[in-house]
Amino acid sequence: MESDLMRRLQVAATNLGSRLFRQNTGMGWTGNTVDRITTTRLARVQNGDVVIRNARPFHSGFPGWSDLGGWSPIVIIPDMVGKTFAIYTVAEVKERAPVTKEQLDFIAAVNAAGGRAGVVHNEKELAAVLGICPDVKIPY
Repeated sequence: MESDLMRRLQVAATNLGSRLFRQNTGMGWTGNTVDRITTTRLARVQNGDVVIRNARPFHSGFPGWSDLGGWSPIVIIPDMVGKTFAIYTVAEVKERAPVTKEQLDFIAAVNAAGGRAGVVHNEKELAAVLGICPDVKIPY
């Protein structure tokens, strides 16, 4: 399951000195909660349904946004010797699903701006994105 892989990769990133967080994308509903339904009513609501008054859509993220995002520490030299900075880092986690054009565009934009980004299928590819294993080639 892809969510299990994401959790494993988050732990691996932490062990490698980086921090990556789940970046959800999608749409949900927000508004004023009126009542948690506990019995079936005429409106055909079921036990456990929630009624929302003045509902409006809530969008999170954007097309192509990577599954995991955060930072990787680096040391800048020579002008700032010894100071550690964070580099924006994202990982598009894939187990089986294909990578979309939007995801590839976002990864390219992050890398072009000096960040670290790539598609990862396992911990070794994550280490390469983080700059830990530069000998591993990431195909994206």
